Amino acid sequence: MFNSSGYIFRETFNSMRRNPWLSLASVITVMVSLVILGYSIFFLANTANMAKSFESELEIGAFVQMSYTPEEVQDLKNQIEQMPGVESVSLVTKEQALEDFGKTIGGTQSSIVADVGGTNPFPDKLTVKVTDPQNVKTLAQSLETNPGLYKVRYGQEFVDQLLKFTQWLRWIGFGVVAAFGVAAVVLISINVKINVFSRRREIQIMKLVGASNGFIRWPFLIEGLALGLVGGTLAAVIVGVGYNWITVYVQSTLTFLPVVQNAVLFRQVTLGLLLAGMAMGAIGSVFSLQKFLRA
Repeated sequence: MFNSSGYIFRETFNSMRRNPWLSLASVITVMVSLVILGYSIFFLANTANMAKSFESELEIGAFVQMSYTPEEVQDLKNQIEQMPGVESVSLVTKEQALEDFGKTIGGTQSSIVADVGGTNPFPDKLTVKVTDPQNVKTLAQSLETNPGLYKVRYGQEFVDQLLKFTQWLRWIGFGVVAAFGVAAVVLISINVKINVFSRRREIQIMKLVGASNGFIRWPFLIEGLALGLVGGTLAAVIVGVGYNWITVYVQSTLTFLPVVQNAVLFRQVTLGLLLAGMAMGAIGSVFSLQKFLRA
């Protein structure tokens, strides 16, 4: 009988039926812990995405010498595009700048030129985007040494403050996940210990009739897997539906906030919650049994 897998599964089912409130408490504990953890992961993903979105707006404005011809400006643009760390370079010619200014104030190009002495006052401008926002300052300093540029601007003080802010966003995201992860483990550990303690006599009786430690663990291990799977499934449903509602709400009311809508990440998180629930239930059961099996 003790070697029968059927007995182990039957005992697992009977145990959950005999202790319905403890089983329910275990499921709820796993569910609440994983819901908190799931939302924390999405919070981390969104803080990282927000930081990346802010950083993607960083760019360097490089103004070309007024004496440069269109061919020289194009050569300079090509030269900057080849520099390490440069993602893209876009050109706004002096003619385009004059036209845009005319649209802003409601005047024609010829009238504006006449008002400022007969020459176009705007220089050609190169807008440089970098592959790594952390390298904006270094690249800007390198561009300042280029003789074809007479002015380089990248919002020095703003860039420094923005990079500090985005770094803090990432750290806050990691901190939230770590804190709620620890809280989830503590909650589940307390619940499993209560569950095992309430069944200590059952464990002692099994040891008295000659059951091995491995055999005693199996019903608890399978029960932990089952309860963890149920809790993980409920958590995945709650997190999935809840996060979908949050994204729709934010997109309709706070359109300026970038929200992560990554189908791959969504599947990874929901699958991760299922596996985490099973792992928490099984590992919690095994470790909580050690004290009684050594007795």
